[in-house]
Amino acid sequence: MAWLKFLHISALLIWCAGLVYLPGLLLAHRKMTNREDFIRIRNASRFSYSAITSPAAFVAIGAGTALLLLAPGVLQGWMFLKLALVGLLVMAHVQYGFVLAALSEPDAKPPRLRLMAVWALVFGVMTAILWLVLEKPFLGSSRLPAWLLEPGGLQSLLTSTPI
Repeated sequence: MAWLKFLHISALLIWCAGLVYLPGLLLAHRKMTNREDFIRIRNASRFSYSAITSPAAFVAIGAGTALLLLAPGVLQGWMFLKLALVGLLVMAHVQYGFVLAALSEPDAKPPRLRLMAVWALVFGVMTAILWLVLEKPFLGSSRLPAWLLEPGGLQSLLTSTPI
């Protein structure tokens, strides 16, 4: 179990470092002056995304899933919130992939505002996940809305509210 935790945390650190580093690397596409710069920056950003950050994400999520299955008593409210936040990290990862694909043309310019917004989201989500894991707050059913606790609650919420 200790090795699995080590693998999970190590891969998570590499993944998160890549998510923090990638916007700067993608924004470097703005500073290209010639073909050699394009090739160098393109290769560095593709390698960072495809060979380092993406495999680390798969290992972190796989090891985390294995820990969920093996660790007793870990399925509590804070863990479900953490999993939702990890989903936001995955969406940020995919956004970087979309930007990287769009930058395959030498004349393409990276969307600065979009990259900075995703970076801010990543930083906030990483901070929230770290707090959740260290604090493990009790998120009992009393803090959840009533419609979330009953089967079909979302449907009744949507049909009772006039549109």
